[in-house]
Amino acid sequence: MRDMFNHKMTIPEQWNMLMKPDHYKKAEMTYDLIVGDTVVTANYDPHCANGDISGGCEPASVISAEKLRDRDVGAAETAAIANVLHNNDKMGQYVIDPSTWDCIWDELIVNKRGLKTIYDRPGHEEAKYNFSAEMLEKMISELTYVIDKYSGPDWSTKATANRIVELLTEHRGLIEVELSEVNSGARRLTSRDFLGPKLRAERRRYKVEENVETGKLETVRENPKYADYFFELQKTLQEKKYAKRMARAARVHRRRRDRIKEAMKQGEMLSLDRDNERLQDLADWRKHLRENRGKKNNGLGQAALG
Repeated sequence: MRDMFNHKMTIPEQWNMLMKPDHYKKAEMTYDLIVGDTVVTANYDPHCANGDISGGCEPASVISAEKLRDRDVGAAETAAIANVLHNNDKMGQYVIDPSTWDCIWDELIVNKRGLKTIYDRPGHEEAKYNFSAEMLEKMISELTYVIDKYSGPDWSTKATANRIVELLTEHRGLIEVELSEVNSGARRLTSRDFLGPKLRAERRRYKVEENVETGKLETVRENPKYADYFFELQKTLQEKKYAKRMARAARVHRRRRDRIKEAMKQGEMLSLDRDNERLQDLADWRKHLRENRGKKNNGLGQAALG
């Protein structure tokens, strides 16, 4: 488990907070606040540590969504997905013949016979939105961290790690070109672009100075900030959803408890058989209820009579 902001190993308490970004604000789950001077030992996502994911948490393959749409390599990327499914013991039997894979890719991507996506939107231009140098530099820093990590000796022998390095190195190169264009002025930024807090503050300061020099009394308005409102709204909705789940679980528990009490009244089923053939524990009784769910009396009368 690692802190997503500083990449340091962290403790389960902070990890669980990081997994609920709609419940905690960034300031509430900082590393210094939650971990501090605590001695951290290596911990792993419980879904991985407990074997909840078949085959473990290591990826079977790395797929690029961007290359999936590329006219030159898209068909090969589709084949990579199909091969993973084809080699899976459970899914392999449902994968159609490899001779059809290229045709499917042509129909979905080239002929656009599939579902509509953002790329089908009229007037959509992916390069229409720009980022400030501040944000681009942060992107490059994060990409460099991941590239360096998966280029190391612990990972360099794995095909999936090499694929990650290949894709991210290519992506970092594109961002470096964009950063060069922003710094040189070839790519001009507007107030509608993703400017980052530093550049926005700098632009506001320039606007104030310009007003002072020209004698204008125009107010420099702050853009409305709705993040806190939507955060609290999402948090409230999540709490209501959780409360409903807990209420339903309580109702189910009460019904099961009442069924057991009724069974005991009808035939003392937990102590009826004196030849040590009675149900061993409550878990066996619950299993019995599940197997007889939907039957008349839920199987209680029959159970009570032996």
